Amino acid sequence: MVAICSDLDETPDAETYFELMRFLNTTEQTAMGTGVGLEVGNTIYFDMAPGQFSYWNTTEPNREKIRALIRSGHIDCLHSFGDLATTRAHAARALEELQKHDCRIRVWIDHAQAITNFGADIMQGQGDQPGHPAYHADLTMAYGIEYVWRGRVTSVIGQDRPFSLRGIVDAGHPVASAKTLATEAAKQALACLGNRKYRLHAGNRQIRPGTLRDGQPVQEFIRCNPPWGGIGMGDRGDEIQQVLTPRFLDRLLERRAPCILYTHLGKLNRNRNQRAFSPEAVAAFRLLAEYHHDGRILVTTTSRLLDASSCQFPGAPPNRRSSLEFPDLG
Repeated sequence: MVAICSDLDETPDAETYFELMRFLNTTEQTAMGTGVGLEVGNTIYFDMAPGQFSYWNTTEPNREKIRALIRSGHIDCLHSFGDLATTRAHAARALEELQKHDCRIRVWIDHAQAITNFGADIMQGQGDQPGHPAYHADLTMAYGIEYVWRGRVTSVIGQDRPFSLRGIVDAGHPVASAKTLATEAAKQALACLGNRKYRLHAGNRQIRPGTLRDGQPVQEFIRCNPPWGGIGMGDRGDEIQQVLTPRFLDRLLERRAPCILYTHLGKLNRNRNQRAFSPEAVAAFRLLAEYHHDGRILVTTTSRLLDASSCQFPGAPPNRRSSLEFPDLG
């Protein structure tokens, strides 16, 4: 299974956000051609500066579309509360809005260095630090967050399988890929020695029990970005073709493993005023769709993959007979 877990950083506007989702989740005609008919979720945050799409800085009709996508399961992750959310009151306002409209999100993903983050080291957050003005973890956990991502990314292809560095080294890029392999090996070694920062990498598990600084238990998960150039390569919408390659997909299929991809699909080429996936990115998604529709790799949302990995999904992992229904966005 694979989930394309996209942080919405730098998504320029609502039109881009919704059109990308239509292309990924339907077979309708879009600005990028016929949609690929996958099951791809997205993230949302609330308080951001103008020029970056978020809940509070768009129109009420667009907020209703966001709520429809949350209720359908296609927006399934909170990406912090946003750069401009700096207090408990900001978090409370967002959570009250979600509850008022019966919108439930169970996955939390830290964002950049937002003060409402839960990660104390990589993500520099204070959202779970009692006494801090941005403390909100008690409210957010009570709202219903179950899974938390605090900045951990691996190059290992496929989790919940034995740790393996196969598939990282690329003969066409021997030096850079060897450096990526060495970095991942070092993370694993430090994890096995008990290093706190890399604890989540130990054993190549998708999910591990964790604890927030206020003592609340969470299920913490890791994301993957597998290109030969390291976890910062190809992690955006105009470079996704560097990730969704036959090399990666065949290795994942060989491992029969789950994988939550770390990416930012709304990061497009602003120098060209890009508002859609490039032809190269479209071709990469069509390749993924071939693997999905042929029954080789199941593409699903982050929350559904996490449910399956944690054995909380009733009966079996999500399948094509139980796919989410994408709402009519008008």
